[in-house]
Amino acid sequence: MSEQAGQISSGIDAMMEKYTAASNNIANVSTPGFKRTVTAFSATLDKMMRSKSSDIPLRIPVESHQTIDFSQGQITQTGSPLDIALEGRGFLTLETANGPIYTRNGSLDVNTLGQLIDKNGRLVAGQSGPIVVPRDIIVSDIQIGSDGVLKAGGSELGKLKLAAFEDEKTQLEPIGYGAYRAIEKDTAMPATNVKVRQGCQEGSNVQVMSEMVSLMTVSRIYEMHINILRRQRENGAATLGVANG
Repeated sequence: MSEQAGQISSGIDAMMEKYTAASNNIANVSTPGFKRTVTAFSATLDKMMRSKSSDIPLRIPVESHQTIDFSQGQITQTGSPLDIALEGRGFLTLETANGPIYTRNGSLDVNTLGQLIDKNGRLVAGQSGPIVVPRDIIVSDIQIGSDGVLKAGGSELGKLKLAAFEDEKTQLEPIGYGAYRAIEKDTAMPATNVKVRQGCQEGSNVQVMSEMVSLMTVSRIYEMHINILRRQRENGAATLGVANG
């Protein structure tokens, strides 16, 4: 394979990765707390879109790499007492059989045992273990302070275990359903620069129009790459035919 063909092939792989990431971002535009996936091809794509040269895809090295954009999403009020939004850097800690995981999706609920859970049934961790809401407490009476302390009927029910990371992009990996796992153990720290807002949800940080433009541009560049490869194969076949003639 020629150097140019190899570069085009790697570019196609990166474009497919970008297309998949953008499609997933759009699919989760309404998921509370969702953080969009950014690929290394995004920077290359920006250069392509700013250039009028038709051969720009061949002149820019394309790398395949994904990161998560953890920037803050827009916070909106829902009025639900078990909806919380995190303002600033931090994550809710969820307890699972495979260890703690982390999320920004603050749509919470209470299970039949009175334990605070997320919408997927995972236990929301408290500073001193699972947070339990007594049966005689009405959900609408629960108050959640900006520091994550839950109170009801004059009693404290527990405090949310809020975690932060020195560098979320390199220390966390997505595991689906809006949750992340620490790549290495013991990297989570107590979150100190985050506020809890009750009765609110953080929206996803996906910009639909930007993602749609990316999808259309990737499709056009993909077609360009395929046409170039097709011409190379045709030229190679013609050259071989001449040599054998």
